[in-house]
Amino acid sequence: MIKTINGILTVYCGPMYAGKTTALIAELEAGIEEQKNILVIKPVIDNRYGEEDIVSHDGTSLQKTTGHKVRRLGVLEFLEKQDLENVGLLLIDEAQFFGVLCTTYISEYLKAGIDVVAVGLDLDSEGKPFGSMPHLLSLANNVYKLAGVCSICGDEATRTFRKLTVSSTEQVLIGGSETYEPRCLAHWVEGQKEKLKFFS
Repeated sequence: MIKTINGILTVYCGPMYAGKTTALIAELEAGIEEQKNILVIKPVIDNRYGEEDIVSHDGTSLQKTTGHKVRRLGVLEFLEKQDLENVGLLLIDEAQFFGVLCTTYISEYLKAGIDVVAVGLDLDSEGKPFGSMPHLLSLANNVYKLAGVCSICGDEATRTFRKLTVSSTEQVLIGGSETYEPRCLAHWVEGQKEKLKFFS
């Protein structure tokens, strides 16, 4: 009987400003030390820090730190067999935005023996499960739930709050500190109540 070796899926999730990108860069550095062939992808819609780079909210650049370039993919795109030739480690940034890649093809990549590390928001700013993340979390071998620091009280932040100054109600709204802040559950709930009064 032939024994197959499946890849390992590791997921880092949590709100904005929780250190997910920093974790991704650390995984990349570890993969480089292990001399793995690595492919890093991010969604085309995230254009905050240039086309071939991923930058954490504290300013740490993946490209400057590791010299590695990033490939951009459309949210409905997926990786073909030739894209993954000789790849041993696939790193996915902002995984919540990737539809078919993370919900349909991720199992195929794992079956091919490719280790995958995905980072993303498990909940959107309304507290609802976000995009492909529930699927990834259910498949994952390892899950690391990260937390930030509440911008109101300094306690552990588990939610992303879209600021009152932002009128958009779209689920997907790319932004940084001008748009979002980390909050503990109590202050996120308080903020949601303020929104109802503010926008009603």
